[in-house]
Order: sequence, then structure tokens, then C-alpha cells
Amino acid sequence: MRLPLLRDSLRIFIRQPGFAAVVVLTLALGIGANTAVFSLVYGILLRPFPYREADRLVRIQSVDITKGVVRQ
Repeated sequence: MRLPLLRDSLRIFIRQPGFAAVVVLTLALGIGANTAVFSLVYGILLRPFPYREADRLVRIQSVDITKGVVRQ
């Protein structure tokens, strides 16, 4: 069932190498962009902190309202 479709697709790619190049380039750019975005999201949002018991980390900050000063 799929063999004739595959044969026709291959025939079109052989007859029109420019079209085949555009198809391959489009797929390569899409896969590359997807990989880059996923790597960025993983590195920034999904990767756990490199500390033991990272869920126990806290941030202490004081604000002086009269002077508008933030101390960390």
C-alpha cells in the first residue's frame, strides 16, 4: 500500500533535485530549531539545581521602605 507512494515520491525527488533540496533543508532547519529551543528550555527551566536538597534553598532579603534600599 505504501510502496507505490514511496516509489512516486522517490521519482519526484530524482526528477526535481531542487525541490528535494528544499524539502531536506526545511526538515533540517525545523529539527535544528526544535533541538535548540528544547536545549535552552531544559538548561534554564527543567534541569535541577546542582545542590543537595535544592528544595530547601531559601532567599533572605530585607527592604528599607523609608530609603528604598533592598539588601540581600
